[in-house]
Amino acid sequence: MAKYLNDFLFEVGISGGVEAVLHNTNRVLSERHDDGSLSMLTVDFSNSFNLVDRSTLLHEVRLRCPPISLWVEFLYGQAARLYLGDTYIWSTIGVQQGDPLGPLLFALVLHTLMHNIRDNIQLLLHAWYLDDGTLIGDLEDVAKALDIIKVIGPKLGPRMNMKKTELFYPSFEVWKLREGLFPVGIGRPSLGVKLVGGAISMDDSFISNLAIKRVPQLSDPQTKLHLLWSCMGIAKLFFRLRTCQPIHMEDAALFFDNGLRDEIKDIVVCVGPFFGDI
Repeated sequence: MAKYLNDFLFEVGISGGVEAVLHNTNRVLSERHDDGSLSMLTVDFSNSFNLVDRSTLLHEVRLRCPPISLWVEFLYGQAARLYLGDTYIWSTIGVQQGDPLGPLLFALVLHTLMHNIRDNIQLLLHAWYLDDGTLIGDLEDVAKALDIIKVIGPKLGPRMNMKKTELFYPSFEVWKLREGLFPVGIGRPSLGVKLVGGAISMDDSFISNLAIKRVPQLSDPQTKLHLLWSCMGIAKLFFRLRTCQPIHMEDAALFFDNGLRDEIKDIVVCVGPFFGDI
């Protein structure tokens, strides 16, 4: 499945798939940011896992994963009861939350949409992590890809969330705002976009500010020890260190180091003496 899906999808069988998407996206923008026709679209779906069309899901499983098709049909081949007190409703669409196969089944359905885009449009970059899509290319091509997503997506189940779908122009030009090419309500950030938790931008301040927001802060005296225990991994900060240029991370790293040192001092000696580098 990793071999089949990895032309566009980076969540199945890929270690650090999110980071791969971020690095590739920033690389393309860095190399082509002076291209006046370049545009980037970040796509988000609403409640996508719960809306997957099960007939498409079962068809794709039979075609791509025959060894598990009987098991998947046992799970999703008929409606299931969802109980609400003394009543129940029938569950006929979507994949179940908590199902270990859920991401794979969702990816199989979404992959048909990606192939439809690939067969009709040539993009510089076309990558997805679950329901978060990134498309980079000529303005006209990106607009056509958006039209395909709006038409084909609902047939497969997922529907676009226009509030979280954004259009970013690395090299801003007024002619790109002409009416009718993109929906009126689509977001148009000017400095960069936040993609799967990372920064996509050529602007130093945008990257640094986003990094600062990800630094964990310990403030409640009664929960400091618990938070310190939980946050020692500082996963979000480490993720940012792996996906941003180091020069943009210095302030965030120092901010975290100083805050962590102060909180440890408060826990150990209650801001008293005998606490230092030694």
